[in-house]
Amino acid sequence: MALFWIAVIAAPAIASLVAIAQFPPGIEIPMHWNAQGQVDRFGSPWEMLPLSFIMLGCNLLFMLFYAFSDKLFDLGLVHGVSRKTIRPFLCGMAVFMVLLWMGILIFWLSQIN
Repeated sequence: MALFWIAVIAAPAIASLVAIAQFPPGIEIPMHWNAQGQVDRFGSPWEMLPLSFIMLGCNLLFMLFYAFSDKLFDLGLVHGVSRKTIRPFLCGMAVFMVLLWMGILIFWLSQIN
């Protein structure tokens, strides 16, 4: 399980660095779209990196909840899920966050053309 958590925690930052390396130097990529689907802000590919750290932080929190789930249950801080389902749920959420970030990066990479 330790390797799983290391992988899902590090994956967003590593994937962002790999994606940033794919962009030509000095390129501006779309960063925001308005309600009509038109790009209303462009930015540097490096602006993706802080978002990857947010994803990294979320997965780090999931890992901490995973590690201390029994203690959280004993303290009465977990409601609506059983002890049996909380750990697979947290693993699934971490994988979902990584896949979501990969999808965003693939979309941004498609904007090169």
